Amino acid sequence: MEARRQHRLIDTLEPGDIPADAPTAYAIQYEALREADARSGAWKVGARAPDALATGVPIDAALMHTSPVRLAFDAFFRVLVELELAFRFSYALPPCSDLYTRDEVLGAIGGMAVALEVVDSRFAQWPNLDPLAQLADSQNNGALVVSGMEPYETIAPGFDFLAPRLEFTVDGFSITPEALGNPAGDPRELLVWLVNHCSRMGLTVEPFWTITTGSYTGAYRVEGPAMVHGIDRVGKLELVLS
Repeated sequence: MEARRQHRLIDTLEPGDIPADAPTAYAIQYEALREADARSGAWKVGARAPDALATGVPIDAALMHTSPVRLAFDAFFRVLVELELAFRFSYALPPCSDLYTRDEVLGAIGGMAVALEVVDSRFAQWPNLDPLAQLADSQNNGALVVSGMEPYETIAPGFDFLAPRLEFTVDGFSITPEALGNPAGDPRELLVWLVNHCSRMGLTVEPFWTITTGSYTGAYRVEGPAMVHGIDRVGKLELVLS
């Protein structure tokens, strides 16, 4: 929290300060939100493979922005950008004693958007850092920029969730990788995990939450002020770093 407030990197993390397990890392996430007197406005979820354990982190509403937006480059310790899909639900999904089914979760999706995550970290040794420390540190989230939400029921039929068509540019130059794909596979599967993760923690999944679901492009490091665009069938993004 001092690193965030004073905008200074943590040089080293002692082994004894690494969270012991995932529940401890999740507890630190919520303690950081409480300490900052922040409100959850979004969630970041992801997985390294379709069959890998997913992880998630609430994002401070103050770090979520609607495109187009201008952000100060030096407000971050480093700037890496990723292009993702984000979702919102049509109604609240409260905690329940049974697991939500896939059909129940997908049936509650109300909107889709293009999302651009600014990846950042409070640790100087990132990315050579224990994954649990990264999870506790908001899973390296610096900011989230989202396009306007489009109706899910209109976009989803025929949409290729495994490899959507997209364009990713910085200052007009394409940074779209040749191979596209979310490591988790269909990102909607992560929504099922998130809803049940929140249910186990006694949290209601709110319809105003924007849930971003992992990169299709990998992370691209931006070294200085730039204009970043992201376009696909769902919407258009514009982020100006100045």
